[in-house]
Amino acid sequence: MLRRQLLTLATAALLVITPLVSAQADEQESAQPVMVIMDYSSSMLEEDADSKGTSRIDAAKKAAKHLINNAPDEATMGLVVYGSKTPKKCDDITTVQKPGKVDKKALLKKIDKLKAVGETPIGASLMHAANEMKDIDEEKSIILVSDGEENCSEPPACEAAKDLAGQGIDLTVHTIGFKVNDKARKQLECIADATDGTYVTVDNADALQEELTVRTLRAFQGYATAGTPIEGAPKLHEAPAMVPGQYLDSLEKGESKSWTSKDGTTKYYKIGPIKPGEFAHFSATMIPEQRQEKTVSDPTKITVELVNGQGTQCSTGDSYISNSSELGRPLAAYTRSPEFVQDRTSGCFADGTGEIFAKVTRSGELFKDEPMAVELRYVLEPAVDLTLLGEPVQAPDQPQSVTLTGTPEEIFGGSSFNDAVPVESGNIYTDSVMISEARYYKVHVGNGQKLNVRLTGGNNTDSAVQAVNVTMFSAVRDEVKQLGGSRLNTFTPDEVVTQNMVTAVDQSNYDSPYGRSNYLAGDYYVVVYSDTWGTERSGVAFDYDLAVEVTGTEKDFAGAAPIFESSETPAESQEADSAAPSESAAASTPAATPSSDVATSQEAQSSEPTAAQAASGERALWPWFTGGLLGTALLLGAGSFLFRNRATSAHQAATTQIDPTVPGDR
Repeated sequence: MLRRQLLTLATAALLVITPLVSAQADEQESAQPVMVIMDYSSSMLEEDADSKGTSRIDAAKKAAKHLINNAPDEATMGLVVYGSKTPKKCDDITTVQKPGKVDKKALLKKIDKLKAVGETPIGASLMHAANEMKDIDEEKSIILVSDGEENCSEPPACEAAKDLAGQGIDLTVHTIGFKVNDKARKQLECIADATDGTYVTVDNADALQEELTVRTLRAFQGYATAGTPIEGAPKLHEAPAMVPGQYLDSLEKGESKSWTSKDGTTKYYKIGPIKPGEFAHFSATMIPEQRQEKTVSDPTKITVELVNGQGTQCSTGDSYISNSSELGRPLAAYTRSPEFVQDRTSGCFADGTGEIFAKVTRSGELFKDEPMAVELRYVLEPAVDLTLLGEPVQAPDQPQSVTLTGTPEEIFGGSSFNDAVPVESGNIYTDSVMISEARYYKVHVGNGQKLNVRLTGGNNTDSAVQAVNVTMFSAVRDEVKQLGGSRLNTFTPDEVVTQNMVTAVDQSNYDSPYGRSNYLAGDYYVVVYSDTWGTERSGVAFDYDLAVEVTGTEKDFAGAAPIFESSETPAESQEADSAAPSESAAASTPAATPSSDVATSQEAQSSEPTAAQAASGERALWPWFTGGLLGTALLLGAGSFLFRNRATSAHQAATTQIDPTVPGDR
């Protein structure tokens, strides 16, 4: 125990005196440019938007202002209106705001001055808005609000939408019908269907404000990717070096014939060498576009393997979807290195170097000719003295109910692991999910604690989403084994499912079949995602309540916390590896040891940067008490060496009957 304390102190001292260089992940939002088209025709003067006699145009202005005030400051947004200037003119179409960053105060003033006096040229307005976005090559959206059918049909609205869809300009149109009749509804549905968008009907001012804001914000959102840019190599020994952290790459293509043609994309990354007693955790999260094509039979898969310098497989994991009905589901593949035990004559680490590489492969036909972004996450688990651990759990826990009651808090879940919204134990939240969408929530689960969630559906019989699923991911993006149900169906109002971790978080369960997927404490993720296999594209969201409960008392880590992000750069790590004359010398040389925020479970809770922190480059600044701590670090270098030798001996004694070549053995 004393040696462990010495090692922790030495590591902390090294953190203080080591420059905090940039391995910081840079957020790269997938935010789409959005153009809003608002109806200012004379029919919007009807005073039936609510029971108070509010006019439709006043309700529309209020909704537009609410959207603008809630839009992200960095959003690319534009506004087009029709019918705001001259009666009986079909070319009365005005660009109030060109697509770009918005001066919110100025735009709000412009909206106040607009009047509803004219006609309804929906088709021409679509073409006008699309032309305003012609210089934007990326995926983009139009949100169209109308209270009636078009009476200026040059071109007809549905034909205009089909024309835009045929141009291959990555444009999706979502439509909102405000107190519309059947003919107008069918027209707006046709526009949405032609561009793979969604349609929804609203009948009052409050519903209009909610739908306009939510749909536009979701169009902005996409999956918020984050990571330090990296380019994997097609050959093993050309792989770029990594230190613990998150990275962002691209997998250029899928397979032309499902999983049989073997012409997908494979890339390599160097994540070793690791030292005796350490474990490398590696995940790859692939991000397809969240759009559902008319054919949904194409599968896609992401596979991660850890291999040694000879190409021998050490461990593997994968994640796949069988078709595009589940495009919101996280495609997060995860694996962990086997144990590195010295003086072995066979297996992954038989050469004694601890050298290890990550091999990432994309396969399947889904969007096969389009690049897909991939987030790569490398976490290093330090060696731990096995005498500090208990016995692994031998059986799963019994299922338990989540009995929380109260009024749910409205929440807008994140779009990715990186911008997952923090939630607290003991609270109930209400949210919704749409076609090809997922909502991400983040909650801290410490050693000795267990995460339990309850998902309750509303009356979703009109939703375009056929079902929603709920799952959990650990701090290293391993999908957590759960007890209980996971699926709510549209046709079963007020359905309830409850999920419990199989057992509480405990480092002793590092290889237990019942607790291995959640043995490390940290930020855990609850993900609710849609499953949509039908052709109906009404655009009505699936509403649900999420109750979150963390039980148990948090305990400290048995040793140092996992290293989620190193203060070294990959180049520095590679130089340190090449300069180290031997394994023992590397272990006793403080400058060659990756540093990180470690030691307490409270620090582990905040070790993973939020998306906002990643974007701004913020990070915790350690006090630079260099005078006394520099000497302390040097004096305690020997403590680090003694601990590593002890940890290695403990592992060897505990694993004489275990084959380290088997993935997961320790």
